[in-house]
Amino acid sequence: MSIPKYQQIKQNLLYEINNGKFLPGDKFYSEAELKRKYNVSGITAIKALQCLTNEGYLVRYQGKGTYVSKAKRGKIVKFSDIEKYKDGAERTEVLEIRRMKDPRIAAQLELEPEEEFYHIKRLRLVDDKPIFVQNSYVITEFIREEDAKDKEKFTSIYGKLRQDFGIDLYQADSKEITEIVFPAPEEESRLLELEGREPSAFIRRYTYLFDGRTIEYIEGYKRWDYFSIEIEPI
Repeated sequence: MSIPKYQQIKQNLLYEINNGKFLPGDKFYSEAELKRKYNVSGITAIKALQCLTNEGYLVRYQGKGTYVSKAKRGKIVKFSDIEKYKDGAERTEVLEIRRMKDPRIAAQLELEPEEEFYHIKRLRLVDDKPIFVQNSYVITEFIREEDAKDKEKFTSIYGKLRQDFGIDLYQADSKEITEIVFPAPEEESRLLELEGREPSAFIRRYTYLFDGRTIEYIEGYKRWDYFSIEIEPI
């Protein structure tokens, strides 16, 4: 299997970053410079930059350009999601499954802008109280069209993929980014039964196949009063 051109460019750029050609805070190549440097299209250049941005190596500022991130990378720490509801009765409702197009989400899945993917929207409840709205976007080859008509088959997406394709995404490489948003978006606020202008924890997660492709991208909203993270060095 040949490696996509943008992935080759990404690896070359990562080598330059890791070997000191660019220091934290330095201005990085522009899209135009990458097009000339590698003789590629603008789409390919953008995808290479976006990959490094998604992985935290670059920071892009509207109207200013792209810079090498100042964030510290390489220190090993342990993140623990503290479950405040571990003794509660949990269940998951699948609200929607549909095949769709969206250039913004396609970029997160490293797809072409017009490529389709599946959107699976679920609501997690503990003792019948909604705590987490999860929008999972999965590449089409891992969702069988005939199954997408039955919501109940996807209360556990990872369980379904393991059953159908023998893939254990519980053990797969992943990356998660969490931010606090205030207020929570209107629809998510309604589903989480938040009152007034309350915040929520906005969680983005990427899960990768063994060949490096992104199989799933998640955008989720968790009730602020059920969110707690512990960070400690290993």
